[in-house]
Amino acid sequence: MTSQPQRRTWLWIMAVVGGLVTLGLGVYFIKVGLDQANQVAGILGLFVSIAGLLLSAYSVIQVSSAARVGNSGATRMTQSSGSNSTNIQSTGDITIGDNNKMGGQ
Repeated sequence: MTSQPQRRTWLWIMAVVGGLVTLGLGVYFIKVGLDQANQVAGILGLFVSIAGLLLSAYSVIQVSSAARVGNSGATRMTQSSGSNSTNIQSTGDITIGDNNKMGGQ
């Protein structure tokens, strides 16, 4: 897992690269004219849409394969607060409070 400064660095790098690509496309579209820019933008939009479709299909496959794994691949969440109060969620199991008593009873 990456650290917070490393994530922030990658975020800045991607933002700068995205900005430069957008600026470059804008300059290119101004130079070639509106008709040619419209054709190129349509083709670029087609490829971006195909990439998005493939990425979403990949995500669906990842989620469905993780769901088949069962408990070993499931996320477990534990929260503690107050005096000896615990909330644990793992594949539908929830424990709230001391011995499942609500409030100060």
